[in-house]
Amino acid sequence: MSTVLLVGEDELLLQTRAAVLRTTGAETLCCRPDSALTAQQDRECEVVILCHSLAEDISSALAESFHVRWPKTRILLMTATRMWEQADSDAAVDAISSADPERLIQRTAELLARHRPRPEDPRIAAMNR
Repeated sequence: MSTVLLVGEDELLLQTRAAVLRTTGAETLCCRPDSALTAQQDRECEVVILCHSLAEDISSALAESFHVRWPKTRILLMTATRMWEQADSDAAVDAISSADPERLIQRTAELLARHRPRPEDPRIAAMNR
């Protein structure tokens, strides 16, 4: 079974989104950003969803850390606005989505279907040597 980790500041919002995302057939886990990496030390998640409640610098740092730890993991950044329809995202993020439940389910399902090794980033390769 695939696992989706939701990271954010608002517990009720995370639990609501987790319930919505269970319709994809994935197991869902929720946590705050300060425990996101330590809570998941022994378990790789196929998709990590970073909530719009996180500060941009925290989202970027978490996305990079997840990709170093789990290179195959896909990162979805949620936004409160329609920014997801626009321009480029942070290189550490694989997709951007609005908080609309239908859109969130669609984007998460797409990322679960694409779960495969990412091309090796030379910076990550150098860190692992």
